[in-house]
Amino acid sequence: MQIGNVKSPAAPEAPQRVDAPAASGAVATQLPPESAVRQVEAAEAVRLDIGAGAQARAALDAALRDVIERNLTIDPKSREVVSQTVNKETGEVLRQVPDEAILRLRAYARQMRQADAGGPADRVA
Repeated sequence: MQIGNVKSPAAPEAPQRVDAPAASGAVATQLPPESAVRQVEAAEAVRLDIGAGAQARAALDAALRDVIERNLTIDPKSREVVSQTVNKETGEVLRQVPDEAILRLRAYARQMRQADAGGPADRVA
């Protein structure tokens, strides 16, 4: 079978690309002209203005540091990070995130997943 005499139809010519002119003040890069980089104009300096509310909050935080302690621990059963706010004088937990009930629920779910997978419950992932 000879196909040498068969001529393929002429491929249509692709339209010529019209490059966008480089913007004035553009920095020379290897990017195409439509992605030209320009230097930003000078902006006004940012100034931090601490108001009376921020100063009062800072004073309150400083006073609370003498009374409360913040702890980050890892619960061994659920392996979740636990944040606690504890009264230094009494040792009472004032706030805990996540809550104790949520930790128990996650520990139970972890045990069920481990049992379903057939692996040991205290395997390190």
